[in-house]
Amino acid sequence: MKLELSQKQGFTLAMQTSVRLLQLNNLQLRNYLGELMTSNAVVELEYPEIDYRPGPFERQERAPDHAKRSDRQQAVSMEQLMEDKAAGSSALRDLFLQSAALKLPKYHQRIMNYLIHSLDENGFLTESAESTAGVLQVPLEEVQKCIKLLQDMEPAGVGASNLGECLRLQLLRTAPQDKTALQIVDAHLTDMADQQYGAIAKALNTPKSQVVRSCDRIRSLNPKPLNGLSTEALTPYTMPDFYVVEEDGELRFILNDYYLPKIKVDPSYWQLIRDKQLSQADSEYIQNNYKQASDIIKFLSYRKATLQRVVEYMLTVQGDFFRLGPGHRVSLSNREVAQALLLHESTVSRAVSGKFFECKWGVFPLKSMFIRRTTANPGAAGNLDEILQKLQTLIASEPPGAAYSDHHLASLLSAEGIRIARRTVAKYRLMLGLPTASQRNAERNAPPRHP
Repeated sequence: MKLELSQKQGFTLAMQTSVRLLQLNNLQLRNYLGELMTSNAVVELEYPEIDYRPGPFERQERAPDHAKRSDRQQAVSMEQLMEDKAAGSSALRDLFLQSAALKLPKYHQRIMNYLIHSLDENGFLTESAESTAGVLQVPLEEVQKCIKLLQDMEPAGVGASNLGECLRLQLLRTAPQDKTALQIVDAHLTDMADQQYGAIAKALNTPKSQVVRSCDRIRSLNPKPLNGLSTEALTPYTMPDFYVVEEDGELRFILNDYYLPKIKVDPSYWQLIRDKQLSQADSEYIQNNYKQASDIIKFLSYRKATLQRVVEYMLTVQGDFFRLGPGHRVSLSNREVAQALLLHESTVSRAVSGKFFECKWGVFPLKSMFIRRTTANPGAAGNLDEILQKLQTLIASEPPGAAYSDHHLASLLSAEGIRIARRTVAKYRLMLGLPTASQRNAERNAPPRHP
């Protein structure tokens, strides 16, 4: 008999709850607390007096009109907006109908409904099976079974976690015999995009003609299974988690937690426990409820403090963006923030996930403040914002009637230490909404319009 000493870290239920709360944005957290009140006997919620209050930027624009109308007339039901969004999509309705036709047990139907609601606008399942299992408190294997059922639904490719898996699911349904195409989507999508057919043929030890045929087949697939399938125009609703304002040259943020209800714990049950008026089972149940309420209050405090620390660091690093606008972000990663704040990298990732902020330039995902350097050459200059800004400057300074081609723009950028391909220049030019060189020449040579 051999004794061994080992150390293991378990992921307790309390830790799972803490992680879940950290990931939720304000709108999701409001819904979560509403569910908590219905499931926890000792929790009461104190909601704000009105359902709508303008943000600092909206208040500046609409203050006179706001004063004339009653707060109740302006009430906005956040939960109703979310329900309308889901109900308004014919694509989602179709998936729910397919799910209902499977006649799943209630246990699996709950998981399936959550998965369908978790799909993004393109039909991708961006939340991992592990995360879903943690949120729903169900075994991982059951979530994986439901994901497989979702991926078997129409349209083909729905429920995939990424583009490669999406294309693979479609190939398995339409052309499972094309092993070359399956190998390409598994490991050579970048080469296919660059039309490096010879390199793919060499890597797969397959004739180039077969590679070309397989690539043509892949291009005929739909990379966004749910894109365009909604028959009704949806208006996405975003509640900023915080605002960033500039006052006397100083940046500061305002947490938008007005809509979050305050948790109140009913103390009357303690007296029943002390007087032994409850059975042993009821007494344990109530004590567990008190512990859960206490834990959640503590976790919410941790969530708020963590988000505040991350945002404060963000204001320091990305100050030029907030003062000067898009085009002035600097490279920033989760790891850099984690090291600066002495946090785990996964904690930073969860803290920024799904969060939005509003500043004078508009509403942005907090994740948009994390950008990596785009050049493959070590030490070469240029993150995405810098490249877009330089590209816009070059095009604005073109000689009249002699607009730079994408190839010429790539050469000019290369001279400044930014080495990107011509096709990448074309992609960035489209991101800026700028036409081709010939179109720019035509626009500049066009006669002026008279009113």
